[in-house]
Amino acid sequence: MEEEQMPLEILLISQDLQLANKLEKMLNSFNIKMRVSFEPLEHLLQQISGVVWDLSSISLPNNASEIQIMRSQVAGPILLLDKTDEPVETICRYFLSYHLDDYIQKSSIKEVAARIVQKLWVYQNKDRLQINKQGQANSNLTAGHLKIDLNKFQVNNGHNRLSLSPIEYKLLLFFISHSNTVLSRTQIASAVWGNTGGATLRIIDTHISNLRKKIEKQPKNPQMLKTIRGFGYLFKVENKTADASHVK
Repeated sequence: MEEEQMPLEILLISQDLQLANKLEKMLNSFNIKMRVSFEPLEHLLQQISGVVWDLSSISLPNNASEIQIMRSQVAGPILLLDKTDEPVETICRYFLSYHLDDYIQKSSIKEVAARIVQKLWVYQNKDRLQINKQGQANSNLTAGHLKIDLNKFQVNNGHNRLSLSPIEYKLLLFFISHSNTVLSRTQIASAVWGNTGGATLRIIDTHISNLRKKIEKQPKNPQMLKTIRGFGYLFKVENKTADASHVK
């Protein structure tokens, strides 16, 4: 992990303090911070880079919609830790129905940390790869009055650095890479969250509203991130460049 990158923070959902202490020390060596909670609090999910759920101490909710809501709120990997033997059907459901990222059974802390780091790397770098697919350069991007440093995961509005959550950052890059194109909520949900479930579609408007407040000079009269009633959203920008000379 590069020290210049956007700070990464993992949420561990567990009651096992020994596990928490060992994992925190291991992740600190990769410059990854860790919080510990007994439940997936919504205000934490929107800010962290990923979730590690310890099934050995806290079971997943019985209600599938609660898991789907958690998946829709986290713009990063969700990994499950387990010390028992789950039925194959249950493990398959974690991946195919809930779109979770990894199921780690009876593994050492070192392996768990390595899997977390790798999953985070994939999520963090797919944004850059998406921009590159659109023919952009590798490091800097300018869209209107916004300047994005893809290596540092930083967004500046003029001389002010914006504090974007991981989801807001992914939303912004997706909009920029599809600027001047009307995007439906389903398209946005599929690209940013990886699923199009009802829970995800319901919270898209909230996240986009939060992003608009940070990037628009007049959020109530947006000039870039516009709502197209009945269709979705349009990110309107006249100048979109990746020339490093445009970024100070």
